[in-house]
Amino acid sequence: MISAPETLDDVLFEFHQVADPISPELLNVWTGRYPQFADEIRAHAVEIMDMELLASTQASAAVQSQHVGEAVTLRAALQEAGTTLRDFADRLDISRSIVSDINSGRIDPQTIPKRFARLGAAQIDKAMDWFESIVMSSRETAPTPAFKAKVAPSAGRQRTWEEAIRGSDMDEDRRSFWLSDEG
Repeated sequence: MISAPETLDDVLFEFHQVADPISPELLNVWTGRYPQFADEIRAHAVEIMDMELLASTQASAAVQSQHVGEAVTLRAALQEAGTTLRDFADRLDISRSIVSDINSGRIDPQTIPKRFARLGAAQIDKAMDWFESIVMSSRETAPTPAFKAKVAPSAGRQRTWEEAIRGSDMDEDRRSFWLSDEG
């Protein structure tokens, strides 16, 4: 027998697990079951709906920018596929910083091996050519920090794939895997 959750965190966690989709009926059941947490349950439901709306808006913007001919970033393509840069890197078993650097264009795309494109495309169930074009054109710029200099800092030289892999925090086996010439 499963015991009923007793703390607010337990209730909200369990609510989050079953709240797909959120409906007025579902809210009535949960606020009736846990009247002491009714306001928090309602607030959490609003947060979930806001986050879902934001995610769908961002995915829609990524699709629209792709149709308009603007370059789509790796982050936007992954969001459209329902994942994040972090989760994508974890599933590929590659350093998160490398995936982030590919997204921002800090790694020379000409040096990125086909293996990354093949495995990355397979992870999100897309064509390798499509994924490779996203990787080649991804140039998400970070917000420019405020500072006192009169000229904004320049981007600097792009690293090669090998430099990025060798400078990463991955163990030696993973580095060897990503540096090998195999498929």
